[in-house]
Amino acid sequence: MAPSCSPKHGWFESVAESYAQQRPHYPESLFAWMSNKASSHQRCWDVACGSGQASLGLARHFHRVDATDLSPAQIAAATPHPCIHYQVAAAEDSGLPNACMDAIVVAAAIHWLDVPRFNEEALRVVRPGGLMVWVGYDPLQGAPPPLQLWLDQLYGERLSSWWPPQRHHVDNHYQNLPFPTISKSLPQELCISLKWSCDHLIGYIGTWSALRKAKQEGHDLLPQLSMELQKLWPADQTTIPLTFPLMGRWGYLAR
Repeated sequence: MAPSCSPKHGWFESVAESYAQQRPHYPESLFAWMSNKASSHQRCWDVACGSGQASLGLARHFHRVDATDLSPAQIAAATPHPCIHYQVAAAEDSGLPNACMDAIVVAAAIHWLDVPRFNEEALRVVRPGGLMVWVGYDPLQGAPPPLQLWLDQLYGERLSSWWPPQRHHVDNHYQNLPFPTISKSLPQELCISLKWSCDHLIGYIGTWSALRKAKQEGHDLLPQLSMELQKLWPADQTTIPLTFPLMGRWGYLAR
């Protein structure tokens, strides 16, 4: 079932602009790997695309990318591209033609969907033998030890009561969700590598669903977390290297 606690247009409707600015973009190595696995490159569906974090990378490898999201604000915040066709649509009822897709990608979003219904839709729109990839990322790694401990405790302990229940699917690498065919795990070497400032890191944390849920219940946690982060930030570094290890599942679909 779709989460009953979600807003009409999804968890990320109210933070579309900050989501577009603060969420990490996926590495070219991921899209090159997908391109190598796909048997054809005419058309790809970027499901629940948000503001297009994956769409732009996919457009370098597929002639056409159909990028859909339930949130009009997210689609409005997406970066235009001549090969990307953005549309407001539900993942479970996309309106796309039958048997039109060579590949289907769900980036950091499968845990928000009604997965059985989405799988039916994916099987309807995919071409025989088309590729499907569910990709997400693990919590940040690589910070200096005091800051890394703070990040680990924030994610795993301090915000535990605020995370929506769908979050456990991410922690389980989507393994407890029904994939519609035999699946494999994504290659372990795939990761997002970046250098972030203190402001960018707190901006990213501010997009977390746990922070928004807390604020909806009258607890604005971000100012306090920002002060804590500033105290922990290395005084001699404007930016620090950080890593998001990628995770997920993939397989070939037969209609």
